[in-house]
Amino acid sequence: MLKSFKVLIVGDVRRGKTTLTSRLVDVLARLCGEDKITVLDFAPDYGGVGSRVRICSRVRVLRPEGLRAPRLMARNCSELWEYVRINRSLTEDALREYMSNPTPVLVINDLSIHLHTGDLNLLLKVMELPLLFIANSYYGDTLRDDCGLSVIERRAVEELMSKVDYIWRL
Repeated sequence: MLKSFKVLIVGDVRRGKTTLTSRLVDVLARLCGEDKITVLDFAPDYGGVGSRVRICSRVRVLRPEGLRAPRLMARNCSELWEYVRINRSLTEDALREYMSNPTPVLVINDLSIHLHTGDLNLLLKVMELPLLFIANSYYGDTLRDDCGLSVIERRAVEELMSKVDYIWRL
């Protein structure tokens, strides 16, 4: 059986993670066919951070409505963790939708939104389905909080780094 290949694109805010991801999707669509690719777009698109993928190809894009940017939108820790909970539910639904109809290529934009709780279990199961898995994630020092989210997110991204074949640092 052919083993899948997993790529994780990481970097601080405004480093070009989403731009690179968008370009990769369009190139892959030409090479593999648009029907072979699913994009899960988890970017909250708030305040210039976490932009949506901008692609020309007509691949399947699953974008949960109502995603939040917890560190930028929350006024306190309680609200921040409520936003994390909402995001987790929305991103898990999208991951399960992909699982019900997987494609050979899966691309996830702004995966860190899903990683805020630190639980990788569902994601690791999903990552085994495609032949090619590409995701980008925030991994930097710009976004900080006093609620513990940044520490959890950083640990989850580092754990994910140990599970992929290639880490592309921007």
